[in-house]
Amino acid sequence: MARSNVVVFVSAGMTAPKKRDHSLARRQLYLNYGALSLATMLQLKGYDTLLVHGEHDTPEVAIQRLVATGAIPSSFPLMVSIPSFYALDWAKAFCALAKKADPDCRIVVGGRWVVGPDVTWLRTKLPEADILVEGLGEPIVESLLSVIPDLRRLSAPTPGFTLNHLLVDGYERYQPSVEASRGCGMKCVFCEERDIPLEKLRDPDDLAASMALVQEQYRGAAIHPYLQASMFAPSRQWSERLAMAVQRLGLRIEWRTETRVDAMTPETVAALAQAGLKVIDLGLETASPSQILAMGKSRDPDRYLRRASDLIEACREHGVRVKANVLLYAGETQRTLDETTAWLDHHASAIAGVSVGPVIAYGPPKTADPLLSDWIARGARPVDPTSAEATGITVMHLSKHFDADEAEAASLSLSRRFMDASSYFELKSFSYYPRDYGRADFDRDVAAADPARLPFALEPARVTGDMRD
Repeated sequence: MARSNVVVFVSAGMTAPKKRDHSLARRQLYLNYGALSLATMLQLKGYDTLLVHGEHDTPEVAIQRLVATGAIPSSFPLMVSIPSFYALDWAKAFCALAKKADPDCRIVVGGRWVVGPDVTWLRTKLPEADILVEGLGEPIVESLLSVIPDLRRLSAPTPGFTLNHLLVDGYERYQPSVEASRGCGMKCVFCEERDIPLEKLRDPDDLAASMALVQEQYRGAAIHPYLQASMFAPSRQWSERLAMAVQRLGLRIEWRTETRVDAMTPETVAALAQAGLKVIDLGLETASPSQILAMGKSRDPDRYLRRASDLIEACREHGVRVKANVLLYAGETQRTLDETTAWLDHHASAIAGVSVGPVIAYGPPKTADPLLSDWIARGARPVDPTSAEATGITVMHLSKHFDADEAEAASLSLSRRFMDASSYFELKSFSYYPRDYGRADFDRDVAAADPARLPFALEPARVTGDMRD
């Protein structure tokens, strides 16, 4: 059997979108920048590498694509990245097909959020995997190509190189990523990075140079990079240095990032806007004081919400669109939801969109059980107590006031309160829809979709200040 000399990375797809299954959700593309980091590292060492995303295609389609290009079978192990527990079923089917196509294929599986929590549990779900990598792969990636790989869990600081998007199959469809920092360590009880210390941000000059290199990869076309940082917390001085670096290089790149509402000061926003910041995903999560405490977001809810207000207003002043992330949490009641709704109403004119969903426990029993115990004490209960063991995904009845169906209905209602089709398209097309997906494509998909599943209002959303029903 002829074998290629290509190191193939496959980012596992999903059989259905992780939130709500509709045609618009299936259009979304998520660049697996962790897998691309590994592929770039090996390419810099002289290897021929390729990254293929499963997206919402079937595993059979992914295998056929790789066979058609001649990338598999390969003389190197097949590197499979599982970015979330929602991709686990897809990965299992893909690995089985890969073994059937090439019984001698060695499969290396990574994805720290899925592999790391309990390797023993994952082996029962993914018996086709030959090697499971628990942590970050950068320090050991080259050894993974050998017969006896180094599987130590080693620290991996933010890479200093620029991701090579040309290694991504169909890269022009994806908006690029530029990694700014790793870690968070803010102790929010629901967050997977709560105990991973926050790293120092990359040097602004280096970051701006990476953006310029990425634009060259896209042959100078307009791009909207996602500045990847689990918690983007720049100082004013850092932000001003980035703005100067961007201006010195003559860049005209609009970008997006995410942060907590209390992690960035209003004074930084003006400089970041000058540096190209156009959309920011803000982890508000809740505006209910009792739920802020329950989540571990802050010990001082009033201060937390004041800082959130100041930051959102600064973003409006400097033309930065805000998408607020809201999490319906264990113990949610109509009162706590009303508190969040009233706060969002008050700031509606400064918010471009809202992403809302009920809290879900991710992970096998080893990691899910402590979370579930805390949530049960707050009045929540699992919809299926066996789901952590079966799938690593535990959907919750949030309280006696909100069972799972009611929580989903409340999430959709709140999302539609602040987003219409236009605002939803503007936010999604900036980062997640294929770069050639236009408004006409979107409108056709909306017309074909079930309106009950859509997270936005078909009529224009209300945008005023201090609205009340």
